[in-house]
Amino acid sequence: MKKILMLSTGGTIAGEHTETGLVPVYSGDFLVSKIPEVRELCEVECKDVLQLDGTNIQPEDWTILAEAVYDAQQEYDGIVITHGTDTMAYTACALSYMVQNLKKPVILTGSQIAMIDPDTDGKQNLMDAFRAACSGIPGVYIVFHGRIIQGVRSQKTNTRGLDAFHSINAEDTGAVVNGEVVINHMSPMPEGELVLDTRLERRVVQIKLLPGIEPKQLESMIGMGYHGIILEAFGCGGIPNQGRDLLPCLKRAQQFGVAVLIATQCKYGFVDLSVYDVNVQAARLGAMSAYDMSTEAAAVKLMWVLGHTSDLDEVRRMMETCYVGEFEKK
Repeated sequence: MKKILMLSTGGTIAGEHTETGLVPVYSGDFLVSKIPEVRELCEVECKDVLQLDGTNIQPEDWTILAEAVYDAQQEYDGIVITHGTDTMAYTACALSYMVQNLKKPVILTGSQIAMIDPDTDGKQNLMDAFRAACSGIPGVYIVFHGRIIQGVRSQKTNTRGLDAFHSINAEDTGAVVNGEVVINHMSPMPEGELVLDTRLERRVVQIKLLPGIEPKQLESMIGMGYHGIILEAFGCGGIPNQGRDLLPCLKRAQQFGVAVLIATQCKYGFVDLSVYDVNVQAARLGAMSAYDMSTEAAAVKLMWVLGHTSDLDEVRRMMETCYVGEFEKK
């Protein structure tokens, strides 16, 4: 039987109802006790790492999880991580960058309804996660509502619906159908040595552009000590350059050594800084493209890259390097 480690971090799946709302309190052992059939599938060991609502997950917690995943690679055949859904995609991205060349499954899951509730989706999601962890598929994935989604392509797309996670600009890796793991496509087994690299720069901010946004809002971010700014731009990367012109802000960011990454407000499609005047002029002032990355993957990658270098040329080189299948250039 496969030996699977479950790392529990809290989230809705571990929640208890209180006067102030749902609060995570239950251990990993408790969660596993609700799916006794898992003992017929694999040998399970549980380790409680955190006990947090997903909203309270911080970059420092990604480091704790990455180290736990790295340390478990020799002893276990796979890892399941229970996690709050609201930031699960960010954590999946962080683990993908921080623990590279994984040759075993690392599966994140959780629930929209607490495990203690009779109509919980937690039992099915957790059981499916263990099935995926036993499948041997290498890398970081989210398993939710039967979907198997590559970590760096995942995004929560529904606040309460059970089919809450979707793959952004890539098809699902696979599915769990009637208890069987079905793989649509799988990346080649990585050949390099397992690498733990948890360097992060937390001083990164993300701004969603609105029509009429004042340049001083962006100017203030440049002067507050941020090393990276992600602009959720219009369409395929449009940055206003008339009226309330943001181009002087981009020029100042370049002068101050602040990396500016252009993402899109559209859920699907990709950033192309060569199409329109409002794209090209921004690119000429040093703005970089997020290509077809999800906003989660782009944000976490910029934090990870800036943890390695502050040189803007090197930042660009690393952002344009695909490390774990996070983007595809068009």
